[in-house]
Amino acid sequence: MLKVFAVAAAGLAFGALLAWPWIDWPVRPGWIGAGLLVLAAIAVRRHWDRRKVIGDDPGARERRSWHALAGLAVICGHLIASLAQGVDLHVGGDNTLALDNWTLIVGAGAAWLIVRARVMEKDERDREMANRGVRVGYGVLVGLSVLLLLTLGFAPPPIAARLDPFVLGNVMVVIILLAVMADQGARLIGYWSAALPEEEADG
Repeated sequence: MLKVFAVAAAGLAFGALLAWPWIDWPVRPGWIGAGLLVLAAIAVRRHWDRRKVIGDDPGARERRSWHALAGLAVICGHLIASLAQGVDLHVGGDNTLALDNWTLIVGAGAAWLIVRARVMEKDERDREMANRGVRVGYGVLVGLSVLLLLTLGFAPPPIAARLDPFVLGNVMVVIILLAVMADQGARLIGYWSAALPEEEADG
């Protein structure tokens, strides 16, 4: 279970690191992030292929959840750090943050083509995990939306002035990404729990 939180935290931190201007990257950070996502996907694919020999590889939908959690965490962390800088995030602005975020999205898509199962076979646990994930994701979505509404209603004028429609749109994207991450994380915790020996799971 700790692996789920570790992957989410590492992805968020890595995405934020790519967005923050404290490193003079030799090339655009988006390309670095996308390249590392693809390289990580190749390494994970080889690892899962080795586990497949002994029948210990994750199922098709569990693979999808692992990829979604990691990829969305990087994209979300980058977007959060970009918003925190208070700069213009429009494509063509005085920075490359928007282009970098789109590049990370393309990199995450390429990574999925690498790690995905060749056949999306169904597992008997998939429906239960999907239901679990949707409940958690819905709760996170509602909770964060309420927090945003309270911010809009009661934030001091200097803070409210910064929340123009474009920034609010990006904040809503962050909320959706965090909700989907919570959904996928809950599914992965469910798969982990289901794989435990029966006596350990009961304990």
